Amino acid sequence: MLINVATLAQEPIGHSRRYQADGESVSVPEVGFEQTITGPIRLIRSERGILVTASLDLDPVGLMCDRCLEPFEWPMHIEFDEEYVIARDPTTGHRIEADQDEFVVDGSWHLDLSEAVRQYEESALPIQSICRPDCRGLCPTCGQNLNEADCGHAAAGADHRWSSLASLAEQLRGSDEEEQHGAPEA
Repeated sequence: MLINVATLAQEPIGHSRRYQADGESVSVPEVGFEQTITGPIRLIRSERGILVTASLDLDPVGLMCDRCLEPFEWPMHIEFDEEYVIARDPTTGHRIEADQDEFVVDGSWHLDLSEAVRQYEESALPIQSICRPDCRGLCPTCGQNLNEADCGHAAAGADHRWSSLASLAEQLRGSDEEEQHGAPEA
């Protein structure tokens, strides 16, 4: 989404504009990113450029559940505050230096939100993708999706790696019962 900021760039620091993105398209072709955004965008003239404050809803992102390996849609909402540095001072025409990782208003006075949306979407993705909180995952024995059907392997017994601790757990349960049903302490 390109926003022309030529007029705002010539106004005093603190002046602002509001925009409403309604199904606007953003894309970064170099990395194959394409998304649709909806939400309020506020542009504020700052000392070095334009401060963008956005609260955007994006199209849901398709992910694969880490437990059951089924595809699902993840709703996306991002919020960000980023300063876009103006490449040239509008009054003097002098070039303004910007760091390599800063967002820049191009020479045609256009501010492109695409790369900021891409970066914030990527950081908003969950570290572990789970389709729903109660997802039971796959059976470790046969690979059956336990959300769809119960294969019976899980009911056959606990994980054998814990079997050496089963006797200790039984002892602890037995001592708890003795304390509850034993003679009162003095």
